[in-house]
Amino acid sequence: MTRSAPRLLARSALALLAMAAGLSACAKAVPLAEPTAAGPVNTGGMVLSTGFSDIGQLGRSAPTGIRTSFGPVLDKSGANLLGVVDLAAGEGHSLALLHDGRVLAWGANDEGQLGNGTHVGSAVPVLVKAPDGTPGQLTGVIDIAADSNTSVALRKDGTVVVWGRANSSQRGTGDTIIDPLIPSVVLNPTGTGPLTGVRAIAADGGSELALTDQGTVLGWGDNTHGQLGISAPEEAKLPALVTGPDRAPLTGVRAVAIGGQHSVALLGDGRVLAWGRNEVNQLGDGTATGRSVPQDVLTAPGKPLTGATEISTAEKHTLALLKDGSVVSWGRNTGGQLGDGTLKTRAFATQVRGAGTQPKLLDVSHIVAGEGYSVAVLQNGTILTWGSNGRGQLATGDRLDRTKPSKVNVENGVPPPSWVTAIGAGRRHLLIALR
Repeated sequence: MTRSAPRLLARSALALLAMAAGLSACAKAVPLAEPTAAGPVNTGGMVLSTGFSDIGQLGRSAPTGIRTSFGPVLDKSGANLLGVVDLAAGEGHSLALLHDGRVLAWGANDEGQLGNGTHVGSAVPVLVKAPDGTPGQLTGVIDIAADSNTSVALRKDGTVVVWGRANSSQRGTGDTIIDPLIPSVVLNPTGTGPLTGVRAIAADGGSELALTDQGTVLGWGDNTHGQLGISAPEEAKLPALVTGPDRAPLTGVRAVAIGGQHSVALLGDGRVLAWGRNEVNQLGDGTATGRSVPQDVLTAPGKPLTGATEISTAEKHTLALLKDGSVVSWGRNTGGQLGDGTLKTRAFATQVRGAGTQPKLLDVSHIVAGEGYSVAVLQNGTILTWGSNGRGQLATGDRLDRTKPSKVNVENGVPPPSWVTAIGAGRRHLLIALR
């Protein structure tokens, strides 16, 4: 799936310019709207988790390896983890941004995705180290993203830090990393210094995107399926500009997302562009043909999607929040992740259904796509989940898939998630933070 204070509207001007996250997995870059109802006073950025935990990614005990309802993540003292303003999650690890700009990580660490200088996993949150051998911890962070075994952070000075997997140049350093277990700063396209002027980030594990202050997009890492655009090499060791059909830089972008080797961009006029892999219609253009040039997502043949205010994408599907508070989705739907009441793959943007017989989900303020599932935060701060649920990642108290949005459950003694301020959607686990 961007916050820098417990009340999400109080974050830096840089991040407020971006209109879409997590994530996640994946690619969110907008603070959640302030809930309309008053929240509990004792949660203070409390983090809850649900789903699969084979190597500690839930940050709490899971005797059977699965939790099907939300329960609290614990800090190193055994108390509830508090003070968190943003979340992200990958395949088997989790990230939390603290109110002071430091980052905690827990779960799998076989490729250094926890950023603590080791290969040792941890079920307890640990602080991420400063980049490139600098003493101390990573600080000054305003946004985080994760996918697969890769972690990314955006700092308030507009620079980007990456740690974890480095098999396809996703570190963005020209493949010159002194210590692969330590976070590193992404370099500029010439490799002569740090990349600067970034206002939003998105991670796909093998590829990353950065949205600049000028509304252009840079990408680095794997470009096998054209997810970094036509002007980038098959493996971009340094950031390369995403370009349009005339090879001019893509401009006017308000938000970016990347997942499953395809990329999505939200434009200032409310249209959505997509490019990259497309074997299950994840580009939303009515075809299953991949491409390296951004083109409009459609609602029907010849009808571009308009009125979008936020986007989020995961492995093979994408969500878009519209200005009327409704949500559309497209791509793979094997677990019901499109939320239209069916298991049919959709090649065009399709309306997410509401509860019961409601034809559309309304009053949504934020969306996050996970791998095979989806999450929506409503304007009152409550959340709904739908899609694949084989590991309890929907927090519905069971392991049954849902083809339409459903309410979530919490364990005994846990505050109800009625004031959700951050979401981290991992491969098979889900994190939320409460105000």
